[in-house]
Amino acid sequence: MTGRLGDWEPAPAPADETVGAFARQVAQAAGDRAEAWAAVGQVLTMDEAAITALRDGGPSAAWRAGARWLGDDAGMFWADLITLDAFARGAGRRQPAADAASLGRDHAAIVAPALDVVAYVREVADLCRQEAAAWGAGDMAKGKALRVREREVIDAELVPVLPELGSRLAREAQVKVWQTLGRLVLAWLSVESGKDYQRAVLGDNGR
Repeated sequence: MTGRLGDWEPAPAPADETVGAFARQVAQAAGDRAEAWAAVGQVLTMDEAAITALRDGGPSAAWRAGARWLGDDAGMFWADLITLDAFARGAGRRQPAADAASLGRDHAAIVAPALDVVAYVREVADLCRQEAAAWGAGDMAKGKALRVREREVIDAELVPVLPELGSRLAREAQVKVWQTLGRLVLAWLSVESGKDYQRAVLGDNGR
């Protein structure tokens, strides 16, 4: 790791950039983070809309956008995002009902018992949207306060649940897509919390 996990802002703006331009950049990063968290909540729900989104490549696009601010640390996402891209490209050869059945079995066995965590994932996504709006409006104090609140929810509600859930999906799921999603949930939690949960729970190779 390069030490940038949990670094929620882009690198400091060059001296010739205005404060407003920098705030817009931070607003964009917060908006991308919101969509990435929303994707986590969506795939953990794995309802009809989530299955459609997976088949269309929506979560992959959200995580790719969220990771683009991370520099070298973005590499923890790429292999698994390629797997999701392949799943989406092959959707035309599979019936939605077949995907729903295969994904539903692992969801019932592994995710459903921890489904209450989705409400907190969505809360973080909403806080990120509010943060993006605050930075976009030039209200830096509000933006920073919202970021603090995001971290509070992540540390109090997500860190106690998502590492074990992601680990079980990566190791115990019967469907490869769920294994991939488990690793991606761990990767995104690593980015947002500042601790490398992918390596901590899956080992040095993240598998």
